[in-house]
Amino acid sequence: MLSLEQLSQMVKVHLGLYSYTDGVQHFSKWNIGESSLGGRGLFATEDVAAGEVLFVDHPITRGPRAGNTVVRGCTVCCRIESDSFFKCCKCSLLLCSEKCQDTTTHYEDCNTICRWDTKVPIEEIDDVVLSKALAPIRALLMNEDQKLLMAALQAHRLPQHGAEVRGLKEYFDIPEEDEDLMTLACCALDTNAFQIATSYGKKEMSLRGLYPVSGLMNHNCVPNTRYSYNQDSQMAVKAVKPIRAGSEIFTSYTGTLWGTPARRTHLYKTKHFFCKCDRCADPTERGTLLAALKCFSPECPGSLLPIEPLNSSSSWRCLECRLRVPIKTISILQSALGSLMGSLDFENVDQLENFLVNRVTKYIPKTNQIVVDLQCRLIWELGESDGLRWHELTESRLALKESLCRGTLRTAAALGVGDAHLRGLLLYHLHAALAERARRSPELYEELKAEIESTIEQAFHILQGDISAPPDLELRHRYLGPGCDKPHEERFFILDA
Repeated sequence: MLSLEQLSQMVKVHLGLYSYTDGVQHFSKWNIGESSLGGRGLFATEDVAAGEVLFVDHPITRGPRAGNTVVRGCTVCCRIESDSFFKCCKCSLLLCSEKCQDTTTHYEDCNTICRWDTKVPIEEIDDVVLSKALAPIRALLMNEDQKLLMAALQAHRLPQHGAEVRGLKEYFDIPEEDEDLMTLACCALDTNAFQIATSYGKKEMSLRGLYPVSGLMNHNCVPNTRYSYNQDSQMAVKAVKPIRAGSEIFTSYTGTLWGTPARRTHLYKTKHFFCKCDRCADPTERGTLLAALKCFSPECPGSLLPIEPLNSSSSWRCLECRLRVPIKTISILQSALGSLMGSLDFENVDQLENFLVNRVTKYIPKTNQIVVDLQCRLIWELGESDGLRWHELTESRLALKESLCRGTLRTAAALGVGDAHLRGLLLYHLHAALAERARRSPELYEELKAEIESTIEQAFHILQGDISAPPDLELRHRYLGPGCDKPHEERFFILDA
């Protein structure tokens, strides 16, 4: 294993902070150290201000995600909607056009795969198996320094990891050296990979990337950083709140708005540890009650929460009447709620709205993560989807969107997420709802002006430069943000368009 000094040197070279040729070393406000959580982590060497860029990482390998459900798409441009998909006659990778087939990306992928002898005719090879394994296949193209960086990352080597390579071996005779490196890549990816964002509203295959510096950050359920991507899959890691010198720099491996049981279960299944951060230790999760269930006593309006949230077998207790419920009963209810959610058609906005407004809170408190998840799904759809564009929204739906944005922003604020990506998107959508109200009723503009301007200013500050930012973010900031001296009609022409 690399020493801390060796790893630090390689990381600086990888990030472009150090050059072997001229010996120049650029400045950074963090270093690599031993973490109290176990293993290594990143630590601030100086005070870091909120919004400050800590580093810009790039992947040493990337490719489609390898979950149980894989959407087929072009292995070069990642588009998933095409009438012209075909399999390469040499390697069987799926492509959408000759243009993509003629790229350097496909040339390298194809050459790598074509080195192996096949066990079946090439046309019989499952392109989904190849797609799942593309990130570890591309790891074979790493240089020696990149291989050392990958080997320095924590990698779980349990039997369930490396399934992508086992799938390949059904179709190819793979040399042992290639198999070992790809298996290591699978283990490193399962432990450290980040999902790479796509352009806002664009339908593409979901990608994962192995970012060796970002992968050194440990997890916290209320992280002090966020990350964003540009068109080249570079990851910019920024502070979402002030970080004091000596403090560890954290990211999050889970959903911000998930309740503690869901987060801890996900972390155990995917990363093989149980989180014990301050948020996980607080039964109320800073008063958000994201995991809460309704009290089983018909007369009681209280909420059930785990007595010892760091103990997965803990009983739950009502905050009001103190009724105690065994974990077995809670698990049955949570399973039933999962089945109920599984029955929903998430593409049907009418069904989602009806379920949120009229049904779901009969079973669980309005603070529960399921309710919050439904709120977010509606927020992202209302005003954005075909048939639900801003000018097509009814007054009641416009009011609902505004209310959902405000409520979810309050939850995010209570959690202390700072200027997280989620907060930026929520502010953008709240701004858009307010701007649409002012467009429809110009007499309300002066009353709404300050909030219209402040919400887009904050959203722009958080989301600018992010590939997943709404495409009209900059235009809205220019015409509806603070400092614009255009008359009312000119300000709002962008909404009419």
